[in-house]
Amino acid sequence: MAKLFYTPTSGAAASFIAAHVAGVRLDVEMVDLRTHTTASGADFYDINPKGNVPTLVLEDGTILNEGAAVLQWIADQKAGTIAPLPGTTARYLIMSALNYVASEVHPTIGGLFNPMLSEDVREYLKSAVAKKLNYLDTTLVSQKFLGGGTSASVADFYLHVVLSWTGHIGISLDPYPNVQSFVERVGGLQSVKAAYALMARNPPTTTG
Repeated sequence: MAKLFYTPTSGAAASFIAAHVAGVRLDVEMVDLRTHTTASGADFYDINPKGNVPTLVLEDGTILNEGAAVLQWIADQKAGTIAPLPGTTARYLIMSALNYVASEVHPTIGGLFNPMLSEDVREYLKSAVAKKLNYLDTTLVSQKFLGGGTSASVADFYLHVVLSWTGHIGISLDPYPNVQSFVERVGGLQSVKAAYALMARNPPTTTG
């Protein structure tokens, strides 16, 4: 069975959520990113020299260690459930949304956790976050989910996790009502609630 290394407070949580929602059973193990030690005591750098999560180790030993790739691999194990079928225009729209979250939203919001930022850099990042949230708020006027899908996809799970950090870094979503509605819509899905609850119990697999 493939194995997912993750932390429940990082963007890697989206991979756990995606696997749980789709019913893809993966072995899982938490990683302490401060010490780069796994829950079983292994040196995480021996598993993934980049030291980042999510890290997915496939049964043949192949390592995927970028969130967008891991999320799409998970989606393709249950084709058509949490992402459109490969090769379709709808799939490319989800890929575009997924990479926007990975390259634009995650780094700007996540960057504000750095305690070493100067005040000038912090204000710059806050301004950048506001631009991303404005864009998302406009986009979500006509879309319930990213990419125009009719149900939540891997891109939505990822964005939901990243947006959940805003309250911890002094970013209010009040000026962005469509973003707030998105957070409530995705977070209110029973399958997503169940995934978060399962993560909190530190389970051995994504299915319990």
